[in-house]
Amino acid sequence: MTSNGFARHFAAALLLLFSTGATAQQDLKLKFGTWKLNLQKSKFAPGTEPRSDTRICEDRGDGVIMSTHTTVNMDGQEALTIYAAKSDGKEYPVATRGSGALSTIAFHVIDDYSESFVLTRDGKVATRGVTSTSKDGKTLTMTMTTTNSGGKSEQVVHIYDKQ
Repeated sequence: MTSNGFARHFAAALLLLFSTGATAQQDLKLKFGTWKLNLQKSKFAPGTEPRSDTRICEDRGDGVIMSTHTTVNMDGQEALTIYAAKSDGKEYPVATRGSGALSTIAFHVIDDYSESFVLTRDGKVATRGVTSTSKDGKTLTMTMTTTNSGGKSEQVVHIYDKQ
């Protein structure tokens, strides 16, 4: 292959690589906005169903997503979780109030509409999951495996409606 042919193939490969990444990032932006948990469609671990649950996801630029998550449990107690993170696989700090203290969160892009995440507590994995946004941008589904205080794994599914 000539150097000119190699340059064309290399440039085409780079274009494909960067355009695919841009599309995934663009489509993941469907998750930006305010989301309310649909209690009827969601599946909870025994005794963990909340009274309400709202997520607000904001684009902070440069690939940073800011998330504010407010949950009110059945006793009326509010828990707040906040983080700013990128979908780059690195761990980012999580601030919590009124709930189990989470330490970090890390995201990986799966495809145009989904990303996986890992939440840690005191250096140990507390939750693994996948967040998927519907193609029409109206539904956000979080499928998670959590570890309760007794060390038992539980499968939960939270389905949110866009507000």
